[in-house]
Amino acid sequence: MSTVSAPRTESSPAVPLAKPVETVRTVLRRDIADILHDHLPALHMVPRDKVYDQVMDDPNLLHQGFQLLRSKPELFKDVVVTPQRMFPSSDGDALWCGRTMAEVIALVVRACARRYFKKRLSGPKPKPLPLPKVGFFHSIAISLGLANPPKRPKRKRWPSPADKLFDALRDLLLYDWQVPLIPAYAALSPQLVARLGPKLLDYRDPLKLQFLSDPAVETAMVEGKTPLLFDSAKRLLSGEADTINPEVLWSVCQKMRMGALFPGYDVGEMRKAVSLIAATSPAALTHLMPVLGGDIRQFTMYLFTAYGKLGPIRYRQVLGADGQTWMVEAMARRAAKEPPLTGTHEQWKATIESWLDSAVETLDDNDLRNAEVLGRLDKVAVKH
Repeated sequence: MSTVSAPRTESSPAVPLAKPVETVRTVLRRDIADILHDHLPALHMVPRDKVYDQVMDDPNLLHQGFQLLRSKPELFKDVVVTPQRMFPSSDGDALWCGRTMAEVIALVVRACARRYFKKRLSGPKPKPLPLPKVGFFHSIAISLGLANPPKRPKRKRWPSPADKLFDALRDLLLYDWQVPLIPAYAALSPQLVARLGPKLLDYRDPLKLQFLSDPAVETAMVEGKTPLLFDSAKRLLSGEADTINPEVLWSVCQKMRMGALFPGYDVGEMRKAVSLIAATSPAALTHLMPVLGGDIRQFTMYLFTAYGKLGPIRYRQVLGADGQTWMVEAMARRAAKEPPLTGTHEQWKATIESWLDSAVETLDDNDLRNAEVLGRLDKVAVKH
């Protein structure tokens, strides 16, 4: 949702304006707001003069605005223009106002983040300082109009939590893809942001950013250690052995709040699931690790979802010590063909379940064929 054409006239000069930031804000409030009002369903009922504030107060709406800009640039071709009156071909192109597209995007992202932080991290307002005490004779002079009453001292302004976080993040708020992450940024401490610096831009997953707000994770990051949920699935393995350490798996399960994704499982059932999943055969791990092993959370989610989808008996039959290697190979090939998992843990689980549907159908067909064979054998035995 960047912008920056100036009011257009036939004689408009193709030179930078003296106050580019004011120009950007004017066009955002007027031309861009009108485009968003007409093309974003969520804004149809909002008065046009309220659209700008509505969008800038809501990272979700601003994200929709950026998506509209990226997917339908033709809607903005008369508003977002270069000095040559062309739509910019890249974010590095200078716009009519003198700023580049990238600079305007950063300006908008920062404005949205500042508003969001102030709303979420405002805290209680400080109480006004008490009036200075007045002596007896001074009070008489005040009552007679011979002296002025004391003025309430002004409290020295200290940076609020919102100010501190924004100051720490300001130089890192650069891209439109960061807008959906603003709510997750709000949970971070300024100290952690300062510690991570530009490395924070490596975290594009809102779930990982949420984990960063955990004090234990923050401590590990400050100490230069890799937090458990940020590591690869190899962290699950027991030393030199190619087996899963059940205690590490249980820790991952707890940190991911896996129990909330499988509401039918109480603590006993979750312990049972961890025990059985930890017994996954080295052969099965060998096939699955190259596909999903880059992220310990995704690997753990896959195994738990397979357990929930197949059930304990079938899980042991397929992925256990004497499991069906051909089936595991097929499961790994299916996962390798799919795009990376995105979204929430709930969305991960639903996606993995769709991957496993074909495996369940194959197992059902095999059980049916086996039952038919056994039925025929029983008939033959009766005839004899």
